Amino acid sequence: MPTQNHSTPWGFLLTKGLIYVLLGVYILMFAQSFTPLSGQILGSLFILAGIFQFLFSSRNHSTDNSNIWGYAYGLNDIGFGIAIVVDAMGDTTTIVETMAFWAMVYAVLQSVQAMYSFIAARGGKSIPVTNKLIHAADVLVAGGMSYVLLSFTRGFDESMRLSGLFPIGLGLSIFVLTQQMRSQAAHQQRVS
Repeated sequence: MPTQNHSTPWGFLLTKGLIYVLLGVYILMFAQSFTPLSGQILGSLFILAGIFQFLFSSRNHSTDNSNIWGYAYGLNDIGFGIAIVVDAMGDTTTIVETMAFWAMVYAVLQSVQAMYSFIAARGGKSIPVTNKLIHAADVLVAGGMSYVLLSFTRGFDESMRLSGLFPIGLGLSIFVLTQQMRSQAAHQQRVS
């Protein structure tokens, strides 16, 4: 029975990672043929990713009872998803800038979360090297996406073609981090 309680939330986080990968593929496919409908689908994917993050955070009690970071990521995805849906009816440059701002906030959240994790680790807990590398990679990936989107704002096509790779990278890192967190939770269960 305990494994069922702990295995349920991991599916939500893995689904969010899958949505990020789909988001990146979608961006790569439609970067050259943007329509308001494709913008609304893009925003809806962000909202869906945020919902799955909220579901995970509300049910994950194995490693962090407060789950403040998960809720912040979910709010980031939902808020910017709504902004993209609304912006889809207007100028494509606004969508590019909105996605760049989403990536900046994501990078800041990763940086602050990593900082607090490392500060907490000084109290005796050890953070696996893989987790440290994932946080660093996520900051670089989200920062890279933001840079690409803001540097090439001349046109939606130019910015979006490159930026589709970044959500794919974030989705893959979520898969790896989920496996790490799942292993840590299983280890903590065995120890207790």
